[in-house]
Amino acid sequence: MRNAKGFSVVEVLIAASILAVALLAIGSLFSTAYSNVGYGGRRTVALALANQKMEELRDGIFPPSMADSPEAINGTYTRSWTVTVSGVPNQVATTTVSVSWPEAAGGTKQLTLTSMMAR
Repeated sequence: MRNAKGFSVVEVLIAASILAVALLAIGSLFSTAYSNVGYGGRRTVALALANQKMEELRDGIFPPSMADSPEAINGTYTRSWTVTVSGVPNQVATTTVSVSWPEAAGGTKQLTLTSMMAR
C-alpha cells in the first residue's frame, strides 16, 4: 500500500474542520453586514428629514419660526428643532434640527444638524 495515492482520513478531517471554521467566520459577517445596512438606511432617512426641515426654515421668513414642537413622522422618527436669534436686532439665527429613531437592538439614535442664517 505504499504506492496508494489519495488523502488519509486525518487529512480530510483537518481540511473539513478548517473549512468549517472559515465558513462560520464568513457566516457571522452576514448578520453584521445586514444590521449595518439597516442602520445606514434609517440614518439616511433621518438625514433627509433633517435636511427637509432645515430647508423649510431657511426658505421661510426671517427670523424663522421658533416652534419646537416635536413631529412624529411615519410612526418611527421624531423631528424637533430650535431657533436661537441673536445679534442687533435679529440679525443671526442659529437653527438646530434633531431627528431621533428607535434602534432594533434597543435604545434610540439621534442625528442633529446645526446651521446659522443671517439676514
